Amino acid sequence: MCIVASEYLEPKEVAQMLKVSVRTITRLAEKGDLVGFKVGDLWRFRKSDIDAYVEGQLRKRPQKSEE
Repeated sequence: MCIVASEYLEPKEVAQMLKVSVRTITRLAEKGDLVGFKVGDLWRFRKSDIDAYVEGQLRKRPQKSEE
């Protein structure tokens, strides 16, 4: 298994991607809503997990019925 450093994001980078605060990202991770892992006391996230989270949020949106 080859680990690519650029595949892992810091909370600050995720917050910039989603245009939210770093605290929102860590809160979502602590609740288990956003998949991440800790290295010591620092959160790290895989870009693929962030993409999956966004896709899941998009699917939750109510669909407008076509009239």
